[in-house]
Amino acid sequence: MFEMLDPVPADIVAAISDGLSAFNESSNIRREAFAIIWREDGRLLGGITASVSVSILFIGNLWVEKSRRLTGIGTKLMAAAEEEGRRRAAGTACVDTLSTQAPAFYPKLGYVEFARIGGRAEGRPVDRIWFRKELSAAA
Repeated sequence: MFEMLDPVPADIVAAISDGLSAFNESSNIRREAFAIIWREDGRLLGGITASVSVSILFIGNLWVEKSRRLTGIGTKLMAAAEEEGRRRAAGTACVDTLSTQAPAFYPKLGYVEFARIGGRAEGRPVDRIWFRKELSAAA
């Protein structure tokens, strides 16, 4: 029987993710997740979540506190994630964003758009945009 959950409980998200991870590990497809954070004076000011699977670095979420945006923290977090991806044998990085977020940020870091799908949110157009970057052996 199907059951619709909205909002989705954290334990359900974890169970689905854990189930997929177990299947992938049995198929020798590992997903190594990690996060890198930026703190000042003990206060969290930004962070990035990412994972490496099939030699691809997938950037999950990148966040910088509003008062600290445009100070270089996001660029430093991306560079740190890319370096960790290289350390974990990733040859390519991939990230997606919305046209309402900061899509101009990624090309400044060497990312190239490879896909875009148009959608709508609250009656206005919003695109989901995917970027990729080939990771060299050293930054």
